[in-house]
Amino acid sequence: MSKSLHIIKEIIDLLDKYLEEKENAPANLKEFVLWVNEFMFEQSHYNENGANDDNLNMELTYLLIIQNKYFKAYTKKVLINSKITTSEEYSFLYHLSLVDSYRKMEIINMHMLEGPSGIEIIKRLLKKRLIDEFDDDKDKRAKRVRITEEGRKEIRKIIPKMQKVYSDMAANMGLNEKLHIISFLRRFNDFHEKNEFKQIISRI
Repeated sequence: MSKSLHIIKEIIDLLDKYLEEKENAPANLKEFVLWVNEFMFEQSHYNENGANDDNLNMELTYLLIIQNKYFKAYTKKVLINSKITTSEEYSFLYHLSLVDSYRKMEIINMHMLEGPSGIEIIKRLLKKRLIDEFDDDKDKRAKRVRITEEGRKEIRKIIPKMQKVYSDMAANMGLNEKLHIISFLRRFNDFHEKNEFKQIISRI
C-alpha cells in the first residue's frame, strides 16, 4: 500500500510540475500522459548522456533532413515507370485528387515552395495532361488547377506503392512510438506555422 501511495505522490508532483510549466491544466488525460512520457524520457536520457542543447538541436535537425532524403530516394524508385517523376509532383497530384481544385498559389504555399519552383511543377503536370488549369470565378487574375481523368488513373496506380514507402519510412515502429513521434512533429509544425517561420527567417 505504501508503494501505491508513493506512486500517487509522484503523479501529483508531476501534475504540479505540468501546471507550473504550462500555466494551465491539461486538456485531457492523454495530453498529460504524453507530457509525462516526454518529461521522463528527457530526464533519463539528457542527464545520462550529458548532452547540451546545441548538439541536440543540430542532431535533431540533421536527422530530420536525412529522413527527407530517404523519402525522396524511395519515392524516386517507385516512380521509375510513372509519368510522375518527383515526390513533389506526386504530392501535388495526390492533394488535387482530394478536392475539386486549388488556386495555383494555394497548392504551392501548401508545399512550402517558392513561386517559381511551384509553377515549374505545375507546368510539368500540365504538359503531361495530368492536370488542367482554368480561370478563378472570384478572381480573374488567378488561375486554378484540377486533376484530370488521366491524372486520377496515374495516382490510383501509384498510391499502393507509396503506401509501401510510408510503411518503410515508419521503420517497423509500434503504434505507441508512431503516436509519440506524430505528437512531437505536430509541435514542430505548429511552431513554424504560427508566424514563427518569418521571424526565424529574418534572424538567419
